Amino acid sequence: MKRLLFIFVIALVALAAATAVFAAPLAQQGKPVIAQPEQDAAVRGVVQIVGSATHPQFQRYEIYYARWPVASDQSWIFVGDAHFQQQPLGLLGTWDTRAVPDGAYGLRVRVVKQDGNYIDSDPRRITVANTRLPDTPTPSVTNTPSTPPTPLPPSPTIAVPTVQLLRPTATATSQVQATPILPGGASAPAATVVEQIFSGKRLLEAARTAAMYTLAAFAVVGVFFGVKGVLVWLWHKFRP
Repeated sequence: MKRLLFIFVIALVALAAATAVFAAPLAQQGKPVIAQPEQDAAVRGVVQIVGSATHPQFQRYEIYYARWPVASDQSWIFVGDAHFQQQPLGLLGTWDTRAVPDGAYGLRVRVVKQDGNYIDSDPRRITVANTRLPDTPTPSVTNTPSTPPTPLPPSPTIAVPTVQLLRPTATATSQVQATPILPGGASAPAATVVEQIFSGKRLLEAARTAAMYTLAAFAVVGVFFGVKGVLVWLWHKFRP
């Protein structure tokens, strides 16, 4: 009996745990959620609102915005039109932020059930910045020590020697005339030298040399004609 009672208690505990586990997703599934834009995001222009809006008794869902911080529940302003199709996860709608001044705002999605009751999402706080850019951290500037420039070596000095040109001095050129020296050391006049060159002894030697060359020429001519005559005679004699 005690054993059956123990098993019954264990079954009740397991059933309660299973009911709690499965009931949590069902409750979470019925609440709309905004996924984009992120919390405290800076936006401008037309903003796309991404999230989920589903419920077992779904009739429609609506999008609202309000100035942040929200003063009361009546501060929420309806955006666009009502949507009559459930959205598991995707684009819920858009909001043109150019119609409102810059500043902090809240976004909210409301799911209206078939019985007229509704469920609101957690508000999502954003910053509208159409006329000014979102605040970005200013990069810090690190001072880098400057390296002094390396001094250049001094330019070498080149000494250019000065060349002095010497002008030649004009000197008188002496004209030396050769004067023949006679035996005994006395100078002879030019006429005496000519007479010595053409003296009788020299003329005889010149005539003798000319005669020898003339005889040699006649001898050569005679030998030539003699040989020629012999060859002609032999040709006539032994001609076939």
